[in-house]
Amino acid sequence: MSNSVTIWRASASLLMSRRSPLCACLLLLVCTFACLLIGCSGSGDRMRQQLQQLQARNQSDSLLTDDSLATALCTWFDSHGTPNERMLAHYLMGRTWADKGEGPQALEEYHTAAECADTTAADCDYHTLGCIYSQTAEILHGQLLISYEITARRQAYRFGLMAGDTLASLSDLKFIAGAYMLMNKRDSAEMMLNEVIGMYQRYGYSQEALQTSVMQMRLLLDQPSRLPDLKALLDCYETESCLFDEHHELPASKRKYYYYKGGYYEGIGQLDSAEYYYRKIYRPDMSFTARDPMYRGLLSVFKRRHQADSIAKYAQLYCEVNDSSIALKDQQLTALMTASHNYNRYQRLSQVEAEKAYYANLRFVVLAVLLIIFITLSLLYISRNRKKRQRQMALYRSSIAERTQLIDELHSLKSKNYDAVIAQKEAQITELSQVIASHENIYHQVVAKDRMKDFEKSEIVALFTSKKTFRKGDAPLSNTDWKALVDEFGKDLPSVYATMQSSGTRLSSLQLHVCILLLLDYEEGVIAALLEVVPQTVNTAKRRANQKLFNKDDSASLKANLKGLAAS
Repeated sequence: MSNSVTIWRASASLLMSRRSPLCACLLLLVCTFACLLIGCSGSGDRMRQQLQQLQARNQSDSLLTDDSLATALCTWFDSHGTPNERMLAHYLMGRTWADKGEGPQALEEYHTAAECADTTAADCDYHTLGCIYSQTAEILHGQLLISYEITARRQAYRFGLMAGDTLASLSDLKFIAGAYMLMNKRDSAEMMLNEVIGMYQRYGYSQEALQTSVMQMRLLLDQPSRLPDLKALLDCYETESCLFDEHHELPASKRKYYYYKGGYYEGIGQLDSAEYYYRKIYRPDMSFTARDPMYRGLLSVFKRRHQADSIAKYAQLYCEVNDSSIALKDQQLTALMTASHNYNRYQRLSQVEAEKAYYANLRFVVLAVLLIIFITLSLLYISRNRKKRQRQMALYRSSIAERTQLIDELHSLKSKNYDAVIAQKEAQITELSQVIASHENIYHQVVAKDRMKDFEKSEIVALFTSKKTFRKGDAPLSNTDWKALVDEFGKDLPSVYATMQSSGTRLSSLQLHVCILLLLDYEEGVIAALLEVVPQTVNTAKRRANQKLFNKDDSASLKANLKGLAAS
């Protein structure tokens, strides 16, 4: 704050010392911008520290429930942050909504975060972008929006590979295979699983490849002709998996494997073994709905044995787990969620486009207003200088006229020997001479510029200008043309011409022609073409003319010296 006050005090003192409104306006804009930078620097460090702290909590799997902090970070970084910072802020906002159980709000923030990413930048945070799409896919999976989940998983896989996170990328591919299985696209699911297992093995993740093979077992179980392939997967899993304990038992979360092993034994007709493994699925703390594979397997075994009482028991249990009304309700809910998701997504996109259009129009209006202000101040500044010059010229002319009148009166008075009047008139003449001397340079500069403009607008100069694009076959300039150019130059700029033709600095015809064309801002190549000589000849003529006129032994400074001579 003290730095801002110092800048404003300094700018106020400078504004008081400036007479030009244009300089004052520009100085005010610069000082305002400097104060804004100083004011934002302190809050920027604090907000970035809070953003990193919130990201650290997210990476440690802590629950994020402070939506006010996440909202403040989004608001600040939307205006002041880089694309990576805006993306991270909205991603953490989405994680906060997800931890609070607000799936739709979390989806909106994830979409916003993905839109903030600048994938064309070299420093794009692809890791965070991949996490955004993975979290989006999880919410879509929970809402039964499977096709949208697959799209999000593919994006997560793509950006995960770009970030170098191979394991997470392969996990997303595995989830895509699971989504295909939910959609009953068995061929697509199997192709995807084969690809994932091959990549796991290629990158050295053998245990992950084994866990993925369990998903393959589900596909092979429903195809009796592929039971040998299922047996090979089962043997490989039991031989190489590190999940089995010393009693060759799986942990509770992996016991669904026994359903596939029981299904294999049922497929080859060993129903006792099948029943044994189906019953091994059970664990004391498992939920009622998680018992679905156990009830389904046991019901199938008892149907093969024709045990009516057991069939009735497990049929009722299986139906309770898979009630058709619940399935129908899930279908209706899925359709409703899909429609709601599409509507919310399109509504958000239209709102974003409307905001972009609004801010684009606002920026255009602000720029237009600033441009009008700048043009107005520039015109005022130019008009003020023009009026000042006009007053100086008028004062110069009136002073000359008044001095001439006074000189005439003085001569008349001297003839009458009026000493007192003569002394007064001499004092007035001295004062007017001082005024004339103070404005003489400006007067001569203005007159010189006007004469130069008259010369440039003459017909002969127009003829030479038309010859700038001289081409082979065009009529060359005649001696008459060159003489007309020199005559016009001597008429419009007599003092300059006299200097060039004086006895001590008399220029040759070639040197004179080169100097006149340089005053007309002709390039050296064009001059050589008009004179029908090589550029080296033009350069030599420039150096000799510069030495004669200005005692300078070079050719580069001739043009500037001639301009100065014409303006004096």
